[in-house]
Amino acid sequence: MASDLTDLEPRRAPGASESSSGAGGGASQLSAGRTVGSGAERRWSVDTHNRDHGRSSRHTSSQLSRSRSHHAVSKAQDQAVPFPMLRAEDEAPTSWLIPRVRSALYDSENLLSAAHLGRRNKGKGIRAWYTSYTTIDWLHDDIREQARLRTLRAIGGTKGWWLNHVWDPVQGWLLVVLVGLLCGLFAGFISEWTELLAGWKTGYCRADWRLSQTICCRMSAVECEYWHAWEPRSLSGRAIFVVVGGVYTLIAAILVVKSATRVTMANRGVSSSVETSVSPTVKMAYYGAGSGIPEVKSILAGFVIHGFLGVRILVVKTFGLILCCASGIMAGKEGPMVQIASSLGNISTRIFDKYYKNEAKKREIISAAAAAGVSVAFGAPIGGVLFSLEEVSYFFPNKTMLRSLTCALVAALVLKAYDPFGTGKLVLFQTTYDMDYHWFEMLAFVIIGVFGGLYGALFCRLNMAVNRLRKCTWIGRYPIAEVVAITTLTLAISYQNPFTRIGLGELVGSLFQECPTIVSDRPYPTSSDEESEIEKLLCVTSSKLSDYMPLLSLLALALLNRAFFAIVTFGIKVPSGLVLPSMSIGAVFGRIVGTYMEYLTRAHSGLAVFSQCPANSRCVIPGIYALVGAGATLTGATHTTIAVVAILMELTGNLIYTLPVLVGVMTARWVAEYFSPSGIYDMLLEHAGHPYFDTKTQYIHTRRTAAELMQTDLETICVDYENENTVELLSARLARISERGLADGGFPVVNSRGHLLSWIACAELEFAIARCHALDPATA
Repeated sequence: MASDLTDLEPRRAPGASESSSGAGGGASQLSAGRTVGSGAERRWSVDTHNRDHGRSSRHTSSQLSRSRSHHAVSKAQDQAVPFPMLRAEDEAPTSWLIPRVRSALYDSENLLSAAHLGRRNKGKGIRAWYTSYTTIDWLHDDIREQARLRTLRAIGGTKGWWLNHVWDPVQGWLLVVLVGLLCGLFAGFISEWTELLAGWKTGYCRADWRLSQTICCRMSAVECEYWHAWEPRSLSGRAIFVVVGGVYTLIAAILVVKSATRVTMANRGVSSSVETSVSPTVKMAYYGAGSGIPEVKSILAGFVIHGFLGVRILVVKTFGLILCCASGIMAGKEGPMVQIASSLGNISTRIFDKYYKNEAKKREIISAAAAAGVSVAFGAPIGGVLFSLEEVSYFFPNKTMLRSLTCALVAALVLKAYDPFGTGKLVLFQTTYDMDYHWFEMLAFVIIGVFGGLYGALFCRLNMAVNRLRKCTWIGRYPIAEVVAITTLTLAISYQNPFTRIGLGELVGSLFQECPTIVSDRPYPTSSDEESEIEKLLCVTSSKLSDYMPLLSLLALALLNRAFFAIVTFGIKVPSGLVLPSMSIGAVFGRIVGTYMEYLTRAHSGLAVFSQCPANSRCVIPGIYALVGAGATLTGATHTTIAVVAILMELTGNLIYTLPVLVGVMTARWVAEYFSPSGIYDMLLEHAGHPYFDTKTQYIHTRRTAAELMQTDLETICVDYENENTVELLSARLARISERGLADGGFPVVNSRGHLLSWIACAELEFAIARCHALDPATA
């Protein structure tokens, strides 16, 4: 692939996954022929088939043997065999960071000695490494883990005690601590450089050009004396703002496009015959673009996407994310941080073979890493664990939950020590409140929740329509031009409004904040004149509606601007997340509602409904409405509930507002599910064609019998017709089934009467053919 081989994984044996497996280009196909019999019955290997049918062992140069003695298998294990299905784009140099393609038996390397293979590895089959767009065999990986533990338990003495009771159990904890440490460092690096590059659009620090605007202003005795800002009202200031942001996204788009991976997929048509010609097509997969959460969900469910969590994409995602977030477009870093953290988890598993050579065990570490990614994105370790549990992970036992919490905690502590903003905060929009809410505000929270659900459903439908338009029209052929066009349009239109000119993190942070009663309420000097302007706009002290209209009109225009560009931006070929853009839209709407409620309590303080308000003092905090709106809109788009509430509670550091946030979030969830049953991540999974068996979805079949669901055009291997089972003919069958996008399937093994005897996976057959070529080159 164009990316490295970080995820070069073993191929799937049949029947291990309840979901359909992805084909070459990501299209899924449900095949009843691939799920016949139990896991043990479906494992047909060349060394056990002879035992079942009583045939003698033989090997010829022109015919694939259906049986082989254990001596022949042991001999084959000592010979290096190339991986037959490895495509040219999958090749990569060998190093610790970029793994080599192994040629030995999957079960034999560093797991069991040759003496144990014949006795303990019977029936497990021979495993090649999984190819891309197939699904792992969960059952086989569990068998391998049990075999590894049996071998470990057989070691006696002090060494055995050390390995069994100390070293083996501690490996998982060492990995999650290491991943948490790396996630914290990466998050600090990304946040620090994002702030620095974003500041260059509006000015630079005269004291030290390497300092961000926030840190530069904190060095000043008076407000930002060291910060030199471009003239905001001049044409040159506008041009610098747009051009610098456009250059950022241009570089990010080039990085993503140059790291794209060629994917060969079957161009499917309506076919009822196995002989139907299906032409493969080559498409480009931009693993460095987008959020990455849908693909991580599919990977944790057992799907294999080579290179997606690799070193190359990690580098592209990291630097591309810095550039995109600094540019000022509607791109958040929270989703891509999940992919970056998962990549760090995937790469770190190479330290211990226990995880590196077992795909099911590896996914435990990736689940913990995903929680750390959310933790550093929001500064919320508990919310990160809940987000991984609710939205990302497929299998989340208690052990994985504890390790996820440890990983998220370590990542948050490292980010806290890194202090990328120089303020002691983990994120820019971290805030606190000192007032309680009133019961008459509950109606406003419900209204905000309804808006969040409606906008979330509308966003999902419109964004998917835009993505289909990209995929089916000429727009998809010019990804870099599309990125530059959208960036230029976004920045040029957004420059006039102070609420859209600043970054998403600054916007959400400003909308969440309380208005200071005195200047000394500020924890540090105001970072810029622009921030002072926003603070003056947000903090209205009058009771006249005319004094509120400039603020309300600017917020309304910002809402339309952010909502439109969020729809068209999410899906372009740059690293971009959905979380912060959705939160910013909800925060703007919530601030509109909160500001109007503030006006009502001041202008009509004599009404009975406002009798709870203290005299001559603030009655409501508009920032709380922005907080509720951010959670409601995020829930409407992603259908995530508990994790959103936990994240917002950790951001405020106060449990007083749990009920208002819950009211808004649950209302948004009910409204969104009524209009759009699936969240945006599930829709993107379906759009990409990646298999994902959603345990929360109820699948209803209208057909009456299993026979109506089964495929009738399957190719079979008949054991009674040996002249049809030559290496050449079996290789041709493998090629045909791969072209149909069923390379993760297999062949039923039948007799001349059509009775099912066994089943062999394509990976098993392909590996057996490669062994035949190695034992006798004349068969090649």
